[in-house]
Amino acid sequence: MARKNNRGSNDVDIIPSRFFRVFSEHGLEVFDEHYFYLPEDYISRAKQVDGEYENLKVMYVDAHDIWFTKLRAFRNKDKVDMIQMIKEGIVDVNTLDVLFERWNLHWFKNNPELEDNYNEVRYYDSRNRNT
Repeated sequence: MARKNNRGSNDVDIIPSRFFRVFSEHGLEVFDEHYFYLPEDYISRAKQVDGEYENLKVMYVDAHDIWFTKLRAFRNKDKVDMIQMIKEGIVDVNTLDVLFERWNLHWFKNNPELEDNYNEVRYYDSRNRNT
């Protein structure tokens, strides 16, 4: 996420491709894209990594999509990250609102617990309830 916080991440999560075996042989974990519960249209927001590779197109998911992986996990450190992403303007709350409705319906059939969790971090500051 290239954030400016003290807690970074060493994770490199890879969604399968035809290079699955090569990644695995080099010790990288390869996950099915459903493992992350990404919003359905995450590919449309993915951005290509700077640099060119002869036989590989490297992309990373949008911050909004990362936000939803954190919502699904909902650990304390994820809550802090999610609120910070909102505060810093890394994610747009109006975009989150639109994506959340579709995401919760698609993966979780409008799970009320997820809605409560979403509201907890989305409206961490009651002044934001009307935006």
